[in-house]
Formats: sequence, structure tokens, C-alpha cells
Amino acid sequence: MKIENVEISSLVFDPDNARKHDEKNIKAIKGSLKNFEQQKPIVVGEGNTVLAGNGTLQSAIALGWTHIDIVRSNLVGLKAKAFATADNRT
Repeated sequence: MKIENVEISSLVFDPDNARKHDEKNIKAIKGSLKNFEQQKPIVVGEGNTVLAGNGTLQSAIALGWTHIDIVRSNLVGLKAKAFATADNRT
């Protein structure tokens, strides 16, 4: 697994993201990013779509970040969707 630091503008939110983050949740994630910085990369699949870490991405944007750490997944299709759903439910 290779961590990359990429421009946030190159990433795409998952339109099928199973978890919708409300303002309270985003505020908590922003607080964590402010206090601890990014301690785990977000997971990106085909087309630079975020499979895991949509809330982190949204919070980083709100904080004015221009870059973020990612890892690329080799999962595609239904496997990628299943992973994204499982990550949001665990």
C-alpha cells in the first residue's frame, strides 16, 4: 500500500456514499483534523472516487486544505461498492 499526497480538487465524492455526514459529525471530524492532522489516508478507487473517507474529505475542504493523503484501492465494480458500504457501517 502506497500513500500519495494529492490535490483535493482531483478527488470525487462517492455519489452512492451510504453515510451522509451531518454538521455535528463534520464539526467533529474537523476538530480531529485540527488537533491531530490526518492520521490515516482516505481510500480512492476508479476515477479518483473516494470509497472511504468522504467525511474526512468534506472536512478537509471546509478547513481550506488543498492536498490530502490517499491510498488507491484495486477494487472495482461491486467489490468497490461493497467495501465502501462496509467501511461506512463499521
